[in-house]
This record gives sequence, C-alpha cells and structure tokens, in this order.
Amino acid sequence: MSFSSGGEAGPGGMTLTELWTYPIKSVGGVRLTCSAVEPRGLEHDRRWMLVDARGELVTQRQHPKMRVIEVSLRPQDDAEHVLLVEAPGMSPLLVPRRPDGARVAARVWNDATSGLPVSAQASAWFSSYLGLPCVLLHMPDDDARAQQNKPFTSLLSFADGNPFHLVSETSVADLNTRLERPVVPLTFRPNLVVSGELPYAEDFWRLIRVGPLQFQVVESCARCSVLNVSPQGEMTAEPLRTLARLRRRGKAVPFGQNMLQGAPYYRAGGVLEVGMPVVVVERAEVPNPSYE
Repeated sequence: MSFSSGGEAGPGGMTLTELWTYPIKSVGGVRLTCSAVEPRGLEHDRRWMLVDARGELVTQRQHPKMRVIEVSLRPQDDAEHVLLVEAPGMSPLLVPRRPDGARVAARVWNDATSGLPVSAQASAWFSSYLGLPCVLLHMPDDDARAQQNKPFTSLLSFADGNPFHLVSETSVADLNTRLERPVVPLTFRPNLVVSGELPYAEDFWRLIRVGPLQFQVVESCARCSVLNVSPQGEMTAEPLRTLARLRRRGKAVPFGQNMLQGAPYYRAGGVLEVGMPVVVVERAEVPNPSYE
C-alpha cells in the first residue's frame, strides 16, 4: 500500500456543506450549522438509545416508523430539558437533562454496554408509539464503551462502531443518476457532508482536515437495510438494491466513510462549522476496508 499527499484542496476546493447529529439512535437527525466535537463524536450524537425488554437495541430495521420521529435540541437556557421529540399522533415529549434511573445492561449488536433509563414518561411514550415495550437509555459521560476488534481505537457513544461518518455530495449525485427516486445525503445518516472531488474519491482518503481538525478515515461504511426506509417510515427496496449492483465488495456494500478524530481521545475536541474547507492530507491507491 502506498500513500500520497493530497495537497491543500480538491478540484475546485472542497467544503463542509452539512453537519448532522442524531441524539437518539435510529430516529431523526438534527441539522446543525456548527457543533462541538467531543471524544465520542459530535455533541449529543447517539447518546440516547431505545432498548427492548432484553436490553437489545431497537432500530429502523425492525421498526421503520422510527424514521418519522423528529428530534430537536432544547435551548441551553432550558436547564430541565435537553431534547424535544415529536411523532405523528403523539403529544410532544420533553427529554430531561438528568436521567432518573439506575444503570442497566444493554447491547449494541455484539457489544455489551449500559445506560441510564431517562424517565418512565419517556419509555412509555416510545412504547406507545412503537407498540413495543421499550426503555429510553442515556449514556453518561463516564461510560467506557470503545471500539472492539478493529485496528484502531476510540471511545464510542451508542453508534454502531465509529464516532464520525462522512458522505460526499458528488457520490450521492452519481448514485441518483441510477435511481428512479433520488435520495439526499441524509438518507445515509452522515455526520459530515462534503462537496467537491470526483464520485467515490473518498474511498481512498486516509487523512483529511476539516477546518482546523484532522480526521483519520478508517473504513468504508458497509450499508444495511436502513437505507431503504422511506421518509414516510416504510421499508422499500431502494436505494440498497441499486447500490449493491454498483458498489458490492465481497459481502459488503460500502458507501460513505467512517472516521476518528486524529488525536488521542483524551485530547479530542474542537468545533466544526458548515463552510469550513476540507483538505485531503493523505490518500492511498487501494480503497478503505469495510469491517463487518
């Protein structure tokens, strides 16, 4: 494997065009103009998660109607509540800043973890909406969850396996030329959306700089059926079917890149802001791997 310097900008210059955080895993995202960067990723990202009676995570794979749950951040001067959650047919739910339950065991796929039940009211709200007994958990700052069985390390929230996910606008545009119904970058649940460069050039990025912050690009994201959940909360066949024909590598269908901040977790931090320049510092001749 060989590497090369990417220079100071891609063709025409690349920029950070969108920032997203997803406070509750597998429900609606919050579009941001700027965000603090924390050791586990963007502020608030996947710090809450729904689990069933066995402590297993609840996602759009089994419950596509989660797609239409909307989340917004409360103003900082609201000392009592941190999130506002809304869904069709439901009264708005305010999520308290301080959970009121004792730590319980939970799982994110094969990872054992834990969380604090937020409130009886929150769990009842989600249970009613989904028709499934479930509990809303919050991950406290002292939780030690980290990546497992990968050649890199970072603290994690309730995210599947990496603290940052990046998607390229040009790659989404190329995929859309093959779809009857175009998709938007949000379909892929990115944290960072960038402009510029050729479609799928990001497969070969190894190190990038966004504004003042460096990120290691550690793997291509192997996509799953969540891509096929429509904005109306219905499971469909696209765009994963077309993406598989276009992009399959072995068992994986990669699209978008997963990243770590280029700093030890105890020194991770900073601020990202839409409009910041994106520079490819290092790229390779072979695409990033996809870890199952």
